[in-house]
Amino acid sequence: MGHEIKTDSSNQKFVEIETVKGVESLRVTYVENGFTGKPCLRLNIRPHGRAPRQGPEFEVAHTPDLLSAITQLLLDSK
Repeated sequence: MGHEIKTDSSNQKFVEIETVKGVESLRVTYVENGFTGKPCLRLNIRPHGRAPRQGPEFEVAHTPDLLSAITQLLLDSK
């Protein structure tokens, strides 16, 4: 499964994953100099036809913990 990497108006790379068909998407943006001053991943909800809503940033160094937590939730929810 591949996702098209796009560039936003601030020249930041992002991918979008449709969450509700025809309504909204989750945007994941790589931010070189994030809120903490380090590389981050930013998560936004983007209603189709509108600008993304502000969302949290996670330092890239914490990405394995974030993915592990999501995986654990999914496995424990079965």
